[in-house]
Amino acid sequence: MNDNNIKKEENNGKKRPIVLITVVAFVLSLALLTGICAAVFRPSVSSDPPFAGTLPTAEGTTDGGTVATVTTPEYTRKDGYYTFLVCGMDNVSKNTDVMMLVSLDTKNGELNILQIPRDTFVNRDTSGYRVTRINGIYTLAFAQAPYGADMRKKYAMEKLCETVEGSLCVTIDRYVLMDTKAFVGIIDAIGGIDYYVPFDMDYEDPEQDLYIHLKEGMQHLDGKAAEQFIRYRSGYITGDIGRVEARADFLKALYAKVRSSLSLSVAVEMAKQLIGRVTTDATLEDIAFFASAVYGINAENINVKTLSGSAVMNPETGVWTYYALNKKAALADINRYMNAFKEDVSYDIFDPNAIFTDDPNGKNPYISQYYYS
Repeated sequence: MNDNNIKKEENNGKKRPIVLITVVAFVLSLALLTGICAAVFRPSVSSDPPFAGTLPTAEGTTDGGTVATVTTPEYTRKDGYYTFLVCGMDNVSKNTDVMMLVSLDTKNGELNILQIPRDTFVNRDTSGYRVTRINGIYTLAFAQAPYGADMRKKYAMEKLCETVEGSLCVTIDRYVLMDTKAFVGIIDAIGGIDYYVPFDMDYEDPEQDLYIHLKEGMQHLDGKAAEQFIRYRSGYITGDIGRVEARADFLKALYAKVRSSLSLSVAVEMAKQLIGRVTTDATLEDIAFFASAVYGINAENINVKTLSGSAVMNPETGVWTYYALNKKAALADINRYMNAFKEDVSYDIFDPNAIFTDDPNGKNPYISQYYYS
């Protein structure tokens, strides 16, 4: 063994305890903060909704030729109610193929998750982004960011939050972005998860380094197998919607396994997997408070659903290309599951720039027909 190899081994030996000490210190600090947070700490949130004010309506102009506007009412923030945007990023495409709005109601002990399908249609003209699927907004903002490294991720997430807040009329208090490696690490940290795979799943895509081979039936899924299950989509009759629905069941099973497996050693391993793989604007105190609150919620008070809409077929091509929101039904979901304020969001101010529909005379009039139905 030469001197260089000896030095490398010595350096690696020095780094390992430092990393371990950092992780343990993080977990112990989190545990200490959890106790403190339960008694005194409350995360800071805005009392003013980002969608309040005078907004142009989606219908266009009045008879006088001026833009029609609508003034939003006063909003009163609910006590102990917090909202989040949680995204999972594909390591190859850099698209946010997993998007979830999450609300935590600490007063009523309820956790709500609204999944936004990756193929949800967005209008490239009114959204401000040259994409037609919502999973591409982060990617484009990331590419345009005038920063480097992690600052680009934060910039892109902030832009995505702005779009979601302004269109869906939700208040996003914190955001979380994680990659697939973090997801795999969390599953492995809890010792895997027992889950019923609904049918044989076989798919390969060497360009994405994606190889899926799962058998139907009850399976013990480790991190890589769980990633395969979450990413598989081609065998579902309803395409991406089938995958989103399957993911809802998996999330509930994952929550139950985390609660039953949590210990100091598991917490240390989870923290080690998450460090450097998660981008968030939450502070350590925030994380401790939210983790403690979520841990106290009973499984029957967790609601997981997909933001109301439907896979729509282009009648000219016969291709099922997009998931289209239905304005009335999606608004009902927001008011039921994601509204941090006591007053309901009205139809007039929801999606004011018509980001989630095409022009009735545009390329995709069938989306407009469904959106306003």
